[in-house]
Amino acid sequence: MSSLRGRLGRAPFGLSKMVRAWREVSRGNNLVRRGELAAAVKTFDRAVEIDPRNEVAWNNRGMVLETLGRPEEALKCHNHALRLQPGYLDAWCNKGIVLMHMGRMDGAEKCFDAVLRADSRHPVALMNMGVLRSRQGEHLEALSLFNRALESDPSFALAAFNRGSSLLALGRFDDAINVYNVALSRRPDLADAWYFKGHALLESGRSEAAVLCLEKALHLRADFEEAESDLQRARAQGEEG
Repeated sequence: MSSLRGRLGRAPFGLSKMVRAWREVSRGNNLVRRGELAAAVKTFDRAVEIDPRNEVAWNNRGMVLETLGRPEEALKCHNHALRLQPGYLDAWCNKGIVLMHMGRMDGAEKCFDAVLRADSRHPVALMNMGVLRSRQGEHLEALSLFNRALESDPSFALAAFNRGSSLLALGRFDDAINVYNVALSRRPDLADAWYFKGHALLESGRSEAAVLCLEKALHLRADFEEAESDLQRARAQGEEG
């Protein structure tokens, strides 16, 4: 009688290319979280070399390339991901972001519209459509979109932050300050929130309080040119007062 051990099946030697590609995607995502973007690009490169049909690897590669200031290459990655998976909503959003940063607003709007037709509550598409409207000077519509994004995902910090920027643009300074106070209660090390709170205080005539916020922003980011400019204004207004 043969032993049980002899009759057990054996796994094939080595991992499938699909599994190996996903391992590289996971490694790349970890590198992105650590801020090691150049290494992340190389890792996503390996993933698409192993499995050229991995749409997530193409999409994530595009996201990193866009962050590195290589928008044309990023756009090619997102287009490739969408050829592989036309219903890939994250890739549509990321393509829209690249086009918006390139100043191609009509193309960006079409991308975000494509996502919202599939999912009218998609928080990332709503938020980025709001950013697009804000850049076009349509601050009331932008505010509505940021509110919708937050209704869909109340923890979406970037949507909340952009909501504050719309309130600031609309001259609703106290409402904007409240938004930045919430952001700072969660992230007191957020230089942008200190800056925008200081800017709102300055625009509403509270220069002394603005100075404290702007000094904090510069303490956190020494090369923050906008904060430096507003700080000079706030100090000058304080001396005049």
